[in-house]
Amino acid sequence: MPLPKKSDNKLVIGLLNSFSQGKSGGDVVFAEILKRITGFQKIVITSGLGADFCKKMGLEAKFIITTKEEEFGKIMDIYLIRIIISIIFSLKIFLGGAIYNIISGSDFLPDVVPAFLLKLLRKKSIWIQHLFHIIPKSRVVSSFMQKISFALIKNKADYILVDNYILKAELEGLGFKKDRIIVNYPAVDHDLLSKIPLDTIKYDISFMAQLRRSKGVFEIVSIIEEVARTFPDVKVAIIGKGTEEIINKLNNQIKSSYCSSNIHLLGFMPSKEAYLLIKSSRLFLFPSHEEGFGIAPLEAQALGVPVVAYSLPVFDEIFPKGMIKVKEIGDINEIAKSIILALKNKNKLLTLSKDSLQNSKRFNWDVSANLERSLIKFYD
Repeated sequence: MPLPKKSDNKLVIGLLNSFSQGKSGGDVVFAEILKRITGFQKIVITSGLGADFCKKMGLEAKFIITTKEEEFGKIMDIYLIRIIISIIFSLKIFLGGAIYNIISGSDFLPDVVPAFLLKLLRKKSIWIQHLFHIIPKSRVVSSFMQKISFALIKNKADYILVDNYILKAELEGLGFKKDRIIVNYPAVDHDLLSKIPLDTIKYDISFMAQLRRSKGVFEIVSIIEEVARTFPDVKVAIIGKGTEEIINKLNNQIKSSYCSSNIHLLGFMPSKEAYLLIKSSRLFLFPSHEEGFGIAPLEAQALGVPVVAYSLPVFDEIFPKGMIKVKEIGDINEIAKSIILALKNKNKLLTLSKDSLQNSKRFNWDVSANLERSLIKFYD
């Protein structure tokens, strides 16, 4: 792929170099925002999987591919290779003389290191850093890596876009400059979701996310076992992709459960198919332990499906309506009880559904993209 030249003065370099598999909320934010920033040449540094994801999301750009694995695994090895290759391409872009803007899709090192280098080389460039949450210290390696990213971001990023005011205050407490931190809410595709038809209810409960421990995936089976004591025929759909280790462990949990036939592990599904399934369910279960925003539950709300989740601090800001919140993270009995009460009360479900739709309409991709577009420079 020919790299940009000095004459290319309307250029945005996007970094989705930490893309793993399936899709995360941060991946969606990157694609939805960047595809709406018009009037610029766009180059995206990412993996082969990341390029496929961006294209499916409708993002038109030139793609610089760092790795081409078919399945994401051996995270540290893959990330190290991606960092090295992205550094090489960053140097080539700089030496070509192009003047650019930089957008980092996450605070993982494969997105931050090349952005830091590009900014260091071209001081007048604008570096916009997306940041979604602070990793708990209990996740020792990930937390340490984030601290390295934070040092680079704090030093050179022009703007840090966060998805809630709690995170903004936390970053200020860590020494980030207040005037650089901007809250810019993610959103959902209301045009698409409003057109998803409802045929018949096929599932009582659905779940969709990347299958990771932090999403509470290993609590789902225990929760459903409790629900099945009251509703023996409860039907549950789990949508999402994860590592082979997590898939095997979750499959073993399901197989050893007394209600294994109630739980369908469906893997990754294309967006429209996943939305059809979620809309055909009565409730959306989201037992995540840490979130910066929560695009998946917001998508469920936009489909008119109420959400049951743990009461994470940010959810009071993002989901004041249409979400049943369980106070204690990891309280399986209480979250199961909340599901049972909701399934027993059709009127409550109807009210929650209306509240869900109303809440989801507060968030709009065009508004979010316009804010980010206003930070980007045209260079003479």
